[in-house]
Amino acid sequence: MNSQELKQKIRSTFDEAAPGYDKPALRYFAEAAEQLAEHMGLAGDERLLDVATGTGAVALACARRLGGGQVIGIDLSEGMLGMARAKATQAGLNNLDFRCADLEALPFAAGDFDAACCGFGVFFLPDMADGLRRIATVVKPGGSVGISSFAAPSFEPLSACFLDRIQACGITVPPLSWKRLDHPDKHHDLFAEAGLEHGETRSVPLGYYLNDANGWWDILWNTGFRGLLNQFSPLELEAFREEHLREIAAHATEQGLWLEMEVLITVGRKPTR
Repeated sequence: MNSQELKQKIRSTFDEAAPGYDKPALRYFAEAAEQLAEHMGLAGDERLLDVATGTGAVALACARRLGGGQVIGIDLSEGMLGMARAKATQAGLNNLDFRCADLEALPFAAGDFDAACCGFGVFFLPDMADGLRRIATVVKPGGSVGISSFAAPSFEPLSACFLDRIQACGITVPPLSWKRLDHPDKHHDLFAEAGLEHGETRSVPLGYYLNDANGWWDILWNTGFRGLLNQFSPLELEAFREEHLREIAAHATEQGLWLEMEVLITVGRKPTR
């Protein structure tokens, strides 16, 4: 798969997932966004770029902290951007602008921003270091650059059950993109390769109980996992759903179904020279 094909696949998957991306079962996105925005250490008057903004969780969290600043969020998916714009309007935030843009052809000049961030997006890039360098190019020297990713324990053991079952159905599972940044050492190496000063990588536990197995299906159906499910016919998909959720329900307790979630957040700086 070449670069353009990969982008189209990502765009298509997230256009489909956009309407369900903010369902309660996926609330780790909003919680992780608040953590990333907090760790950016914003003074309140910065101009900030949010890359792979999705439905705007990080952009909104940052905008609420920028009384005298501005946030521009970019994404490949118009479906996601439509959701982001609606959320900004509902929140009454007027220091936000969302645009459809490609990281490989950013419509901004060098040093246009005081800071930039990317929540759960860098690991989708074929060349992560090149992508992070491109983000840093539009940031002023000394400006902050922050990213977030999932740590290794996230989604387990539910995701292992899912992947085992889907592979048993004859579907090939490619390497999971987020595994490329699932450890603090990988964050350190990425920032070094991109020529950025590496800050502390913080591990933030964000696990919670889902009400039932249907919450797990909401996660599968409204995230990148959907690309695997789309390979089934409608009848095959319904049969798979019933079998898999029956298996997942066995993990539930009186409190619900535990979703393991650990997020890694790194905020570094662009060198001043």
